Amino acid sequence: MGKYVTIGKTDVHLVFIVMACMILVLSTALGLVYYTKTIDHHATIVTDGKIQAYSDASCTQLLDSHDWGDFNISLGDSTNAMDFYLKNEGNAAVNVTWFSSNFTSYNSTDVQYETPQWIVYLVKTEPSEVRVRPENDTTPDRVSLSSGQVVHLKFYLSALEGSSPEDFTFRTIFNSGDS
Repeated sequence: MGKYVTIGKTDVHLVFIVMACMILVLSTALGLVYYTKTIDHHATIVTDGKIQAYSDASCTQLLDSHDWGDFNISLGDSTNAMDFYLKNEGNAAVNVTWFSSNFTSYNSTDVQYETPQWIVYLVKTEPSEVRVRPENDTTPDRVSLSSGQVVHLKFYLSALEGSSPEDFTFRTIFNSGDS
C-alpha cells in the first residue's frame, strides 16, 4: 500500500522522502531567520537652514531615515552601505560635523562607533574613501562646504558575527557651523 521509491537497493516510502525534504527546507529557513538582524536608522539634520541630506546626487530626494535591509551573520560579519549627499543650502560656507547615538563606545583608532553587535562609520567618498572622525573624537573632522556645494558621503553599518539577532535603533546627527 502506498508508493515506494527504490534508492540503491532499498525501498523508501514516498511520504518519508517528502517529510525529509520539508525538514530540510524548514531548518534552512529557520537558520536564515535566526541569523538575520534588523535596524531602524534615522538621520537628524541639525541645519539652521544651512545643510540638507539627500539620497540622490541630483539632491531632489530628501533623506531623513533609511532601511538598511537584512544582515545575515551566519557566515561572518555582515556589512551594508548607505550612500547619501550632503548639500549646503545656505548662502555662506559651513563646517559640518556628525555623531551617532545609541552606540556604547567610540573607537578612535578605527574611527567607528561600536556596540557588542554593531559597528558604524562614515566615509567621504572622493577622491577615495576616507573615514570621517565624529564630533566626540579628540580631533574631529569638519566637512567644509561652500554655498551650494554637495559632498558624497557613505555610511557603513556592520552586524558582527556571533552576536545575537536583535533590532537596533540609532540616530545620526549632522551639525553645521559657520566656517
